[in-house]
Amino acid sequence: MAEVNRFWRQLGIATNWPILVAVAVLTAVGCGSIAADATANVRMQLIFIAIGAVGMFLFQVVNYQEIGRYAWLFYIVSLLLVIYTVMPGVRRSGFGSVPNIKGAQAWIDFGPLHLEPAELMKLAFCMVLARYLRFRSNYRSLGGLLPPFALALVPLVLILKQPALGMALLFIPALFSMLFVAGAKIKHLSGIVVLGLMFVPVVWFAGTGAPVLRHLPPLLKEYQRARVKALLSHDSNQAQSLDFQQEQALTAIGSGGVTGKGFGHIPVGSRVPEAHNDMIFALIAEQFGLVGSLILLGAYVVLFAAGVEISAATREPFGRLLAVGIVAMLTSQAFLNLAVCLRLAPVTGITLPFVSYGGSSMLSSFLAAGLLLNIGQNRPLVLARSSFEYD
Repeated sequence: MAEVNRFWRQLGIATNWPILVAVAVLTAVGCGSIAADATANVRMQLIFIAIGAVGMFLFQVVNYQEIGRYAWLFYIVSLLLVIYTVMPGVRRSGFGSVPNIKGAQAWIDFGPLHLEPAELMKLAFCMVLARYLRFRSNYRSLGGLLPPFALALVPLVLILKQPALGMALLFIPALFSMLFVAGAKIKHLSGIVVLGLMFVPVVWFAGTGAPVLRHLPPLLKEYQRARVKALLSHDSNQAQSLDFQQEQALTAIGSGGVTGKGFGHIPVGSRVPEAHNDMIFALIAEQFGLVGSLILLGAYVVLFAAGVEISAATREPFGRLLAVGIVAMLTSQAFLNLAVCLRLAPVTGITLPFVSYGGSSMLSSFLAAGLLLNIGQNRPLVLARSSFEYD
């Protein structure tokens, strides 16, 4: 009871309200757009939001440093669940199975609900990396960067195997942001980026007819290559056959104009595949136009700015790094989803945080918001010099 009373008192802390208001706006806009597309889905979305709100409350009411003690356990359990989805011979139907949904084995069937372990994995990664980096400085050497990169690469490779390219990409900005704030040397991080860019041709041509690289196993699915080619192609026939989803989404976005067609009016958006999920921004833009789109983007700016402020004002190293990782993860997820909708990136199947339809995505987003609120209201007094300051 004392913890609950303290929780209600802490709701008055200034950093809480921007996050709470932003989350409320995003979920409301999402529910309205999902209702316009399919009434049955919005009922389920409200259940997902209720579950997520309970999770946010639980992650907010207990001090984040107490939660941090279980970071490694959370990471290992999430990793085991991801491994389970890619194990050969796993059942494809029934309770506890791993069904093939939209060409990916990324969900575990728990009866009426499907859990996507990768959504929990990305949050567990931020927690365990912040826990690992908090009192170390060995990552300022090139060899010391190996453990942080291993923590990211193990789940990343497994998630690529599902395959879920968009989800896997989210680990990279979170990793680099947390290492940068922790004080890793810029020349080391820049060198790794250059090596990564040099490896791109290997990823693209592995397993194809290219000399030497044809002996490697394919690292990309053929449909993934086709999506990239369609994005770069100016052939309208190819765009219609391979890029139909994005073409329809762009048409819906443009048809909304400045003020939109009004709530529930989505004559173009109704033809967009997975409109309530990956392409929900098309529904928002068509109904509410440029004005509604700017409100959505403004809510994200408020959410991310509040997260950055919490991180900057937190001197305790674990909380500071965790806040940075969460903001980087949510920012990159929102940016990637919007880039796909605007046909600036190939389709990756990534959701829009707090907005898209989906239980696992909604739960992980609410848990992330709960941790941000927790860090903002439980910042301990640190008498030592600021974290991650090096001579």
